[in-house]
Amino acid sequence: MIKLSENFLEKYSRQIIIEKIGLAGQKKISNSSILVVGCGGLGTSVSQYLAMSGIGKITLIDDDSVSLSNLNRQTLFMESDIGKKKSLILSERLRKINPTAKIEPLDLRIEDKNIIKIFKNFKMIIDCSDNFKTRYLINKVCFREKKILISAALQNFDVQAFAISAWEKSDHPCYECIFPENLDSEENSCDQMGILAPVAGLGGIIQAILTINIILKNNTEIFKELMLFDCFNRKFKIIKTKKNPKCRVCSTKN
Repeated sequence: MIKLSENFLEKYSRQIIIEKIGLAGQKKISNSSILVVGCGGLGTSVSQYLAMSGIGKITLIDDDSVSLSNLNRQTLFMESDIGKKKSLILSERLRKINPTAKIEPLDLRIEDKNIIKIFKNFKMIIDCSDNFKTRYLINKVCFREKKILISAALQNFDVQAFAISAWEKSDHPCYECIFPENLDSEENSCDQMGILAPVAGLGGIIQAILTINIILKNNTEIFKELMLFDCFNRKFKIIKTKKNPKCRVCSTKN
């Protein structure tokens, strides 16, 4: 539980005065814990803004090291970090942003053999991975273990983001309802298609906003929306989504 010190009240005063947050809402934010899978363009951005917002516990998972090509879009990394482990460096930077938060780095890759154990103590999983194999695995486990999933993906000028709470007896769709696993989607990664630096930051910011919205329990309709932002043409869309009755993951018929 958080302590309502003078420093706490001053640091988050601009959030506390917001009617939709208030002191009660800030307590919810600061007592929350999240798991961020991936410390790339999305992961650095979302974890930075959640740390700044006062999230009390952030665990970071990534087994990759910082490279020169990362630095145009992965905030909080510098050239002096090249070759160092992303999760370790990012955790150090987040502790400077929010010294009272518990920041834990995990230098590993999410796999079938470890994902259940890693996800066990978290209600909210933020998927910042950069490949469909990992996204499908995360989705399946979040459904099975009743976790809330906040996912985003990037491609050159485009951002897509959505929140998922698709477990049994819920009419909310899961990730595979929207993006069936038989799609040949590996061609759409950042490595093949490219990504504009601020687009990566925007994707992480949207994930952070979705996370805080869910913590504050604003509206369950958020779990039935796919957000699309075409930054090049400056077009923003919210598409209503539905559960796929034939989904291999969340259909009650399976």
